[in-house]
Amino acid sequence: QPPCCQLDQDSGSCSSNGACNNCTTCFLHSDLHNGRPSTTQFREKLPWFLDALPSSDCSKGGKGAYSTSLDHSGYENGIIQASAFRTYHTPLNKQTDYVNSLRAARDFSSQMSKDLQMEIFPYSVFHIFFEQYLSVWKTAIMNICVCLGAVFVVCFVVTSSLWASAIILIVLAMIVLDLMGVMAVLGIQLNAISIVNLVMSIGIAVEFCVHITHAFMIGIGDRENRVRQALSTMGASVFSGITLTKLVGVIVLRFAKSEVFVVYYFQMYLALVLIGFLHGLIFLPVVLSLCGPPQKTMKRIEQSQTPPSNEQT
Repeated sequence: QPPCCQLDQDSGSCSSNGACNNCTTCFLHSDLHNGRPSTTQFREKLPWFLDALPSSDCSKGGKGAYSTSLDHSGYENGIIQASAFRTYHTPLNKQTDYVNSLRAARDFSSQMSKDLQMEIFPYSVFHIFFEQYLSVWKTAIMNICVCLGAVFVVCFVVTSSLWASAIILIVLAMIVLDLMGVMAVLGIQLNAISIVNLVMSIGIAVEFCVHITHAFMIGIGDRENRVRQALSTMGASVFSGITLTKLVGVIVLRFAKSEVFVVYYFQMYLALVLIGFLHGLIFLPVVLSLCGPPQKTMKRIEQSQTPPSNEQT
């Protein structure tokens, strides 16, 4: 508390009769055990310390720094519900530094939880943003596999051909792998935004493959003739209706002021349109001409007409 005695103006020290009222000493040195308070003393003075405001006379008051670091709702019964203590990292500059520090903090907390038999977990402001990178590959692979599986089921229901659905699935997987390769070349990081773009790219890439495959299946003749028929009937539609329209819409993103739109949307979607065009109109027809599914059997409906009877008069 501010001064516990009134200073004598002449001597500059506390007079014997100048002690303040309601002023008690926290701990007498003779009462301490090896310079530390006992459990009883600590339990008695802790609430006072947490309620003391820091001031020029008492800079160590705990209300400013530690009042929110301790939940002592059951303190009367000798129970601390929860507490927090501060730790420090080495200087963090790059993204890998933040990810490695988060991983190290969790490993340290896990080891402490096992040793002390209580739940301990780390928290920092940057943990919220970099937590995704701890399992980003697992999340990406799981979402891509689920999306590819859903596309395979829908293609099988629509085309009624396991052969054609498998070819579409393989081409889509190649498009995603090529897109991830372009990301590595352009230095685009794998994060939440890029994972969403990869999943969306599967749905967009289906348009480059399904129309050509369906036109191939309903064609007539051998595989090579059906590929020519598919490209002559659906090739122009895929090129003008899908490739060019998406290309025009993507180029506009190049002039965005935000770097996020330029990197994660313009570059990725431009690569997707070009890769989808190359796979859908060049690679897929070659695959279909070599090992494409058989053509669908069409039932011919024959109409029998009875010739009119000639009556002789």
